[in-house]
Amino acid sequence: MKNLSFVSLALFLSHLMPVLAVENYTCGGVVVPAKTIKSEIEKKFDTIPLLDGQTYVAAAECGKTVFEVNPPRNGCSPLSVEIAFNYRQEVMSITATRDNETVDCK
Repeated sequence: MKNLSFVSLALFLSHLMPVLAVENYTCGGVVVPAKTIKSEIEKKFDTIPLLDGQTYVAAAECGKTVFEVNPPRNGCSPLSVEIAFNYRQEVMSITATRDNETVDCK
C-alpha cells in the first residue's frame, strides 16, 4: 500500500512539472542548443496572461517564440527559429528560416 501511494504521488507530480529534457535541434546544419530553447520558451511563457476561472489544457499550444541563432561560420546569415510550445513548456513544433527559406530541423 505504501508503494502504491508513492507511485501515485510521483505520477501526479510528473504532470505538474515542465519537461526538463529539452533536446538540441539541428536546423540547416546549425545546432540550436537545448538551453537556448528552454530559456526562450521560459521568457515567452512568463509573458502569457492567465485568466482567472479559465480552464487550460496542459497539452494545448499556448504560445510561440521567435529568436535568432548565429551560425558558427562567419559570412553566413543568422538562422531565425520559431518554436511553438504548450503549457508544460514542451516543444510542439520547430521551424527555422534562413534568407527567407525554410530549413529542416531534426
